Amino acid sequence: MSHPILKIISNEGCNSYLIGCPVTRAAIIVDPKVGQEGQYAAMLERYGLELTAVVDSHTHADHLSASTAFAGAGVPLLMSHATQVKRKMRTLEHGEYLSVGELSFEVLEVPGHTPDSIALFGHGLVITGDSLFVGGLARADFVGSDAAQLYDSVQTRLMSLPGDTLVMPGHGYNDILFSTIDCERRLNAALTHADGAAYARDLDVTEGAGNSPGVEANLLLNLHEAPDLPSSAGPAVACCASPAGGDAAFDISEIAAVDAQKVHAALSNPEQWIDVRDPFEYNAGRIPGVTPIPLSELGFHLDRLKSDEPLYISCRSGVRSMTAAKTLQRLGVSTQPVNIGGGILGWQAMGNAIEGAPAT
Repeated sequence: MSHPILKIISNEGCNSYLIGCPVTRAAIIVDPKVGQEGQYAAMLERYGLELTAVVDSHTHADHLSASTAFAGAGVPLLMSHATQVKRKMRTLEHGEYLSVGELSFEVLEVPGHTPDSIALFGHGLVITGDSLFVGGLARADFVGSDAAQLYDSVQTRLMSLPGDTLVMPGHGYNDILFSTIDCERRLNAALTHADGAAYARDLDVTEGAGNSPGVEANLLLNLHEAPDLPSSAGPAVACCASPAGGDAAFDISEIAAVDAQKVHAALSNPEQWIDVRDPFEYNAGRIPGVTPIPLSELGFHLDRLKSDEPLYISCRSGVRSMTAAKTLQRLGVSTQPVNIGGGILGWQAMGNAIEGAPAT
């Protein structure tokens, strides 16, 4: 089987994950957020997937879970057996395997940020929820948090995974989409402590100090059996990471649309230029000869990308391609990623040829 269908949907720093089986077209959404239901529905339709379950990696404090909306449509909710959430669900145990069509993910308990935090591991990736982040660990100042337990959970359950495992966090910062276990071993300063007790001493936070009125309001609704949720959600009320320092600054080269045509014409290997838009965008219209690798699935192609330097990256307008460039540079996959400023919109505005329909 090929790698899973994967779509990362980010909003206000919160990441949701749409994971689909390429054979059966069954799918799950991990950590759905209120206000994003329309985008989830659109992506399910675009990718031709049928939603079979939603998973909350833990009881969220910073934003509202959309699991209630899906439950109303008959889609089951899955959470840790340790959760205190009152709504109807199927609970998951540590070491259990969650099937998504022909895909299978191992449930890993990683308590510390919350008592009910879990991760999902399989097919070369781990969805870490609010435990391990790129360059840091989750907050440990909410009621029920335990900094020492968080550190030990991550070291025992996550850092023991194969080094090339893709780390897919519940929150994204610094425009980095994902990481790997090996990369976090090298660069995550929070993981350099001797043990959980040493980490907790250095972190020096008080349990419950992070429970602001906004956090309490979110928790009340996320724990409720049948909450009356708004149709849209405002900004997340609490940054749910404690990013550690030590990551190098990113100096990404960027070329303007006017120069992109010259670069394109000079390429001897079309795999040096990748288009990170979604498949339906690429199939509708594209720059001739470029190689499609969707941004969310970039991690499945790291080995092939290591041999192409410099690596040119484009998208619709230059935003997603910059995220791709920063991510690949931090991972050490590409030392010379080049962002195509303006993306395909800039390309076609210069009068350059495209295949298919014009991008909008």
